[in-house]
Amino acid sequence: MRWDEIRRMQPNSWVLVEALRAHSEGGFRVLDEMALIQVFPHAADAWEEYHILHKAKPDREVCILSTNCEESRVEEIPLAGIRALE
Repeated sequence: MRWDEIRRMQPNSWVLVEALRAHSEGGFRVLDEMALIQVFPHAADAWEEYHILHKAKPDREVCILSTNCEESRVEEIPLAGIRALE
């Protein structure tokens, strides 16, 4: 799915998506094609589900986006030297 389709279907929402095709550009991850996982009315709910999904499947490229944003991009933040405690 493309971002304009998701925005049209789910206005004024927070969405959890999986990047199916993406590229890096100027310090941002630009999502070209994505799968809609879940829709939320509030960002806090989206983050809660994101953490559950990311912990279960850390290899998936999942992101939270607001459909009020015109572009489907997120800032890339390098996590060098950070290790999860178990």
